[in-house]
Amino acid sequence: MGSGAVTAPHRARLLVSGAAAAAIATDVLLALLTAVLVGGRGGSPAAAYGSAAFGAAGLAVGLLVLARAGAVARTDAARGRALCIRCCVCALVAVLAVYIVGYLTRAAAPIWGSMVAGVPLIALVGLAARQRVLLQVRAAHR
Repeated sequence: MGSGAVTAPHRARLLVSGAAAAAIATDVLLALLTAVLVGGRGGSPAAAYGSAAFGAAGLAVGLLVLARAGAVARTDAARGRALCIRCCVCALVAVLAVYIVGYLTRAAAPIWGSMVAGVPLIALVGLAARQRVLLQVRAAHR
């Protein structure tokens, strides 16, 4: 392995650390959502914070699933790749859901929230696809 290569345990730590950061972001966005709802500032900011919190929570769960997929792939490569595929499909469905919510509201704040939610989920789709390929290559070399 080259000096820039990331080992499986290191990758798992990175994924779990990213999930922890996404969980903290979810907490902050849910606190903002609660403040908007209690303050009675309208549905538009609430939809924005709710969509963004949904995206951050989806990112956290997806990163944890990918960490689990790497661990499972050590004993059963096919199951690890299947987890990556499921993560990819679920993230695509979540992206579609937040963009539909943003489009249906037709206000600036919910569209902003949908973009904030969608971009990390799109990155999760790419990460899941990349990890699936890495697991497939690793299984072929065994």
